[in-house]
Amino acid sequence: MRIILINPPIDCVLENGNASPVTSYLFYNSAPLGLLYIAAAVQAEGHTVSAIDGAAEQLDVAGVTRRVLDFRPDVIGIGSFTVSFETTRRLAAQLKSVLPDVPIVLGSYHVSLVPEEAMADDCFDVGVIGEGENTMIELVNHYGGGGDLRDIDGICFRGDDGQLQFTNKRKKFKNLDDFPFPARDLLPPNIYRPVPVDEHAFPKFSMVTSRGCPHACAFCQKSRSGYRSHSPGYIVDEIEHLVRDFGVADIAFVDSLFCANKKRVHAICDEILRRGVKVSWTCSSRVEVVDKPLLEKMKAAGCWRTRFGVESGSDKVLDFISKGITKEKIRNAITWADEVGLRPKAFFMVGHMPDTRETILETIAFAKSIPLHDVTVQINTILPQTPQEEIWESEGDKWGRVVNPGHDEKSFWEPTFVPWGLEPRDIIDLHRRFYREFYFRPVTLARHAEYMNSWADVRKYLAASNLFTFLFFNSEQPALDKLRSLFGSGGVDAAAAK
Repeated sequence: MRIILINPPIDCVLENGNASPVTSYLFYNSAPLGLLYIAAAVQAEGHTVSAIDGAAEQLDVAGVTRRVLDFRPDVIGIGSFTVSFETTRRLAAQLKSVLPDVPIVLGSYHVSLVPEEAMADDCFDVGVIGEGENTMIELVNHYGGGGDLRDIDGICFRGDDGQLQFTNKRKKFKNLDDFPFPARDLLPPNIYRPVPVDEHAFPKFSMVTSRGCPHACAFCQKSRSGYRSHSPGYIVDEIEHLVRDFGVADIAFVDSLFCANKKRVHAICDEILRRGVKVSWTCSSRVEVVDKPLLEKMKAAGCWRTRFGVESGSDKVLDFISKGITKEKIRNAITWADEVGLRPKAFFMVGHMPDTRETILETIAFAKSIPLHDVTVQINTILPQTPQEEIWESEGDKWGRVVNPGHDEKSFWEPTFVPWGLEPRDIIDLHRRFYREFYFRPVTLARHAEYMNSWADVRKYLAASNLFTFLFFNSEQPALDKLRSLFGSGGVDAAAAK
């Protein structure tokens, strides 16, 4: 059987073949590992698999369709998050119009969380609920040799009466180590561009070492999803595979939460050190999990940055969104990370339900008061099947109003929900002000200048001038075109040539 798996394009924000700066840098800077795990599992069963990353390859719907037609698949699989679903729907409709007899399987978070909504269009034949490796294998075998869809756990499909039917829930995998490494060779390795402040060494690849999250943050679709991890041995085996077979020099662990508990992180670092693996890496941490000895061991094992989900500098807001942390814990963890040389980065949001102009300004001031090297600031968006949506449905009028009910790749960078007392323009202005006040400071500029050791380092910042211009000034027109013309295009190619 011939199976093609697709990460959908970003057609709704493509203009003249170029993605918006935020989408290009912040949404699609690493390979779609969930899709590549499924590809590897299906390949292991002897099937022929191809993959398309429509987003990172900057393809539109027509471009993806041409690639699919050239491959001549027996089964098409598409993975979609909520923010990319409208384009996914249009892609599936186009594929069904030109390949009416080829089944289209929809997977990933959106269909798992809101299957009735996701499967409303008949361009999708089957929806996969939950993890997809074993489910996709059984679906491919079904389409290759028959059998009843009702015997496959973890799916939904339309019956003869046109109504959506659900099979038994598939149990979550207990031993993640049973799966092969993601089939990264199916996608070109040079299409992913990290944000300049996250560039350290090339080639840079991503890894996922766990699934789910044990915490209950109000805004997150992974809230209360449980937590399972690969073993330290499997994780370091995969690191060695990337170094040996792909020449990888830097790894971004993109788990929802890499530092879930101290014992796990100590064990991973101990295994890296025991084997003498030479590779740099970054990860995400909870502020209440790390301490200085753990951060020192992470540094010794190759970690050069840890990222913290902070979200707000107001204890009132932190309590409302169920972060389970305080400003004091945040300050301690970030100070320790800075002291051991881990160049800490934090994620923030503006526009939480209880946010006011005062709490957002408090958050900006707090971010500037702690030794952060970088920040990513997004605009709060009410996503389906999150604790925040439950609050909105029960008492939404108390907190604000939805100004844009749709979701697309720009949702986290343009207001969709606005708290009372603020206007959409206020949210945008405060969001851009956050970036300007944080980065336009001597201390932040000095921290970045410390790691700019060549003209290639300068060029990579100039290459992202349109991103910085958008984040600082709400404009997609780069302000540094003249400088870029002097120094060259920069980016991945320039950095890789160092």
